[in-house]
Amino acid sequence: MKEIKSILFLGIGGVSMHQLALSYKKLGYTVLGYDMKLNAYTEICERAGIPITTRFRSEFSEVDLCIKTGAIKDNKFVRVLMGKNIKIIDRAEALNNLCARFKCVIAVAGTHGKSTTASLIYEILRQAKFKVSCHIGADVFAPRFDITDDYLVVEACEYNKSFLSLNPDIAVVTNVEAEHMDSYKSMYNLRLSFSSFLRRASMRFAFDEECNKFLHRIKNVEFVDFTKLKLSPKIKGEYNLKNISLAIAVARKLKIDENTIIKAVNSFIGIARRDEFIGEFTNTKVFIDYAHHPTELDAFISTFAREFKDNLIVFQPHTYSRTKNFLKEFISVLSKVENLIIYKEYPAREKHASGLSAYELYREIKRTKPDVKYSASIKSTLKKLGNHDGVAFVGAGDIDKVGRKIVKIMRKKC
Repeated sequence: MKEIKSILFLGIGGVSMHQLALSYKKLGYTVLGYDMKLNAYTEICERAGIPITTRFRSEFSEVDLCIKTGAIKDNKFVRVLMGKNIKIIDRAEALNNLCARFKCVIAVAGTHGKSTTASLIYEILRQAKFKVSCHIGADVFAPRFDITDDYLVVEACEYNKSFLSLNPDIAVVTNVEAEHMDSYKSMYNLRLSFSSFLRRASMRFAFDEECNKFLHRIKNVEFVDFTKLKLSPKIKGEYNLKNISLAIAVARKLKIDENTIIKAVNSFIGIARRDEFIGEFTNTKVFIDYAHHPTELDAFISTFAREFKDNLIVFQPHTYSRTKNFLKEFISVLSKVENLIIYKEYPAREKHASGLSAYELYREIKRTKPDVKYSASIKSTLKKLGNHDGVAFVGAGDIDKVGRKIVKIMRKKC
């Protein structure tokens, strides 16, 4: 087999892909990168000496290996590389290759909360002075990736069944609800995959709630309930208490002392785009949150409303298919919001034919909530803001950039 010296990353601008690219660069490989658009992650890669381009270059045909994001199934670049007999693997396989270098891999999966739970586990191990690295699909405090470490905490994404490429020592499941049904087609298939994920590990954890009951058929799973430890966490909401409880269960299994656990949990500041405060103007506090599934959305909105009685939610649907598949659930959750703006959708990898647009969601909500508003631009949103104690820009697309831009504009006006 040809020795691999150079690697091309297709879709290097993603949070996971850019971390992988940096890791392979540290291992001594020559790394090249492509993405449709440049962003903060591509800038990080370029500063590390990885050349990035937004168009196909001739040297791409000379690499020994291509690692592509799971969102790319087939495109003209893939076909060119295949024609050159260049080996192509998905992000998940590349991640598993790195996992094999660590003594203990802790993988966290679930429909909701996996980034936060993985980050909590990483933070507890870090404060306990473990030699620990992380690979998490969000920006975390003090990120580290060093193959000389003993432990690796990874976020295991179920999209396209990619988490089944991992072989963790410790597997954690937060919850299992309908999601990524374009990959699974049925709840039976989704549950089967999560069961397979847990069985791949020798130590298994899951939160003990109704959506995880099917996992009781698997032997040697530790089902976790709300922790009894007296805590004062900075992160809010019952959903975060579940994440905390799972992280504590893993930490105890690793024999970390209670004082270290409590200190780490209480000092944990959360991760980017999870109830993240981004600024204020005219006594209005502004937050961003990643919630894009109806269950996540309902949990965030309920918690936010308790903190800010007079609040505004600006929600951006993520993908046409999710909007269509969960239309009734989105209507149910969003119709209860007193002040609501539906922002133009973030299509990600999809075309409109895959489902419903944000405007179509807006029209459906308007049937029972006449005062709901729609916006397709920052300028339009500014006109519809009004005066509120708290504003949250919510969704998994580029709505965070919209929120940050609006804060910047409003501050200049003040």
